[in-house]
Amino acid sequence: MRSLVVFCAGTMWLHAQSAELTPETLLLAKIRQHMSESLQRQPNYTCVETVERSNRTGAARKFQLGDTLRLEVALVDGKEMFGWPGAKKFEDGDLRTIVPNGAIGNGNFALHARAIFQTSAATFDYRGNEDGAVRYDFRVPLMLSGYKIQVADKEAIVAYHGYFVADPTTLDVRRIEVVADDIPRSLGMAQAIDQVDYARLRIGDGDFLLPTASELTMVDLDKQEHRNRVRFASCKQFTGESVLTFDEAPAVSSSPPAPLAEVDVPAGMGLTLSLLDAVDADRSAIGDPVRARLDVELKQKGRLLFSKGAIVSGRVTRVDRQEQYTLLGIEFSEIESDTARARITPRFDDLGGGDGMLIPRARRPSFSLRPGEGVIPLRPGHHRLERGILMFWRT
Repeated sequence: MRSLVVFCAGTMWLHAQSAELTPETLLLAKIRQHMSESLQRQPNYTCVETVERSNRTGAARKFQLGDTLRLEVALVDGKEMFGWPGAKKFEDGDLRTIVPNGAIGNGNFALHARAIFQTSAATFDYRGNEDGAVRYDFRVPLMLSGYKIQVADKEAIVAYHGYFVADPTTLDVRRIEVVADDIPRSLGMAQAIDQVDYARLRIGDGDFLLPTASELTMVDLDKQEHRNRVRFASCKQFTGESVLTFDEAPAVSSSPPAPLAEVDVPAGMGLTLSLLDAVDADRSAIGDPVRARLDVELKQKGRLLFSKGAIVSGRVTRVDRQEQYTLLGIEFSEIESDTARARITPRFDDLGGGDGMLIPRARRPSFSLRPGEGVIPLRPGHHRLERGILMFWRT
């Protein structure tokens, strides 16, 4: 699948607009002011973002789940930043550096709302009541738009339209839908629609209006449809820069811990690992942390590098369940003991007692490997690596 990213920039040109002071116009002004104030007082915070990516080959067919991603997304000074769950820092660059394959998008966490309610780029039309909420359509022309669509190495700024619904009493927005207009054919895409749902959530000592779910739908010129269903959960306020410190205060220690020694692990060394976290094709998501325990001490020419029991950490990189096979991808990146740690990029060799689980090498499906990724090809009927299973890797 081609990599596709949809961005909605938060900075746009301003323009003046006039309107008659009808009740609907006054209500719109109150909603926009309320939303602008709500967005301004939002703290820096982070949520776990779970993305279910599905595809179908035509509108009459059912969506087929491709994979599930789990990310952490942060709002920092009005910018969206992304990282893997449990990572020590977020990235504010291109989201594709984290998720290079498949369809992925941003803007649903914060940028859509800020573009609509904190600038004067959009014009609005009242559309009546829907289930006790008021609906307003909006439109942003190309010359005032910051909506960028990027497909592979091609990109374009496009106009967009959509609507929002809001509670006329609390003035809280319940849903925003954004639809791209006049997408250039050179991008190979016919349609992009992003719908975001909002609710009041508690962060720290305050209640804030935050996104809780979204659905991004993209249709290419061949009528292939890609759908990302997103859920946000476990939202927390944080402070800090590259290393994020959450609300919970750390325990006070009378003396700081001794720094860990940085160890170089040479290439070609075998790692015998006992899996500490089960990996299941039905439950695990790309990005989920994975830990293993070093089952045999690691030595180089008689020098002990890491003792038995050192923890090796990484994450799930692939979950591909088919009728004929299941591919589970894992990337281990660090090994740590009480006194030392090392960065590693080992490759997968074998499973302990895995002859009945692994597809024979001669019959394994073809797949490409990312640097540092180990892909475990399981026979039909096997779709889970149990806690405690032995795994053999090599640096």
